[in-house]
Amino acid sequence: MPFGFIFKCDNCRAEILVSGLWEYYVDKHGCRQRYGHPGPNSNQAKKAGVKGFTFQGYCPTCREAHEAIVIEFSEPQPGSLGACLAYSNSDIKHQEFDAICDKCGTELIDNLEGELCPKCNIGFFEESARFMS
Repeated sequence: MPFGFIFKCDNCRAEILVSGLWEYYVDKHGCRQRYGHPGPNSNQAKKAGVKGFTFQGYCPTCREAHEAIVIEFSEPQPGSLGACLAYSNSDIKHQEFDAICDKCGTELIDNLEGELCPKCNIGFFEESARFMS
């Protein structure tokens, strides 16, 4: 079940969302797309199946949120439940224990508490909300 946190700057009120794990599929153009949760968000998603999970974290080097693949299955799985079962059965092609920024190679973080705001460079982030999908 995906979860997330919204962090807000105590000065300018800028917000950054970190969240995951999100199911993804690969579209007909070879691009990664969100699958939807708990069910597919399109017929194309349903037909393609779940290829893995992503995490959206904050890159302290780039100073912005990025999405990274953390689990990729050997074969697309039939829906969210199929993906969960595949994960428990180790039908995994690739797994990252640390989500890495695809632009700079820095480890993405999920807790921005006390991080300097990249928008105003004055304030610091504090958790303002949590959610589960």
